[in-house]
Amino acid sequence: MTQLIPNDHEIKRLLEQTGAVRNGHFEFPNGYHVDTFFQMPLALRHYNNVRHLGVALSRLLRKIPAIRSELPQVTIVAPASGGIPVAFAVREALNAEQVVWAEKGAEGLYFRPYTGIEPGTQCILVDDIMLTSRTLRQLHEIVSSSGGTILGVGVLVDAGMKEKPFEKTPFIALTQYTVRSFPDAKACEMCRAGKPLERVRF
Repeated sequence: MTQLIPNDHEIKRLLEQTGAVRNGHFEFPNGYHVDTFFQMPLALRHYNNVRHLGVALSRLLRKIPAIRSELPQVTIVAPASGGIPVAFAVREALNAEQVVWAEKGAEGLYFRPYTGIEPGTQCILVDDIMLTSRTLRQLHEIVSSSGGTILGVGVLVDAGMKEKPFEKTPFIALTQYTVRSFPDAKACEMCRAGKPLERVRF
């Protein structure tokens, strides 16, 4: 991928060639059954992939007027651990001030002591993938409650199983997938068809 914004076919080909996208019959710990499983670290473990995808995402983020007007005085915020490589790639491409990430704990996302968002900080939220949107909604909440201003949200892959989580915040993705999902085994068409099941973790 030599162009700054690879097309949708190129992005999907990269994800599939690295094994980051897998088709089948999968069960998540929350009981959901899906026909597509994403393991983004398989793509992001290669520096060139992170760089290409991060530059591409940054180009789309730069098109958002609120972001473009604040650059480079912005902070890139991501959830650990999947969003961290994306955050540093986007920070480098936008020449942003810094990267801050939130840790995942038993009660949800949190900032370690002295590492959070200062009131008035202009922020861009990024992650590798949006699936249930739970993580990004939590990130949005803790940044907002800390007094940060969220200029936009960007992900490499939108595989949203639910409606988009943000009404007023600009949201962009490099590529999108349509994931067939079922809330449990009783409702799962793949179970009824006898398709082999693999249990996976996020």
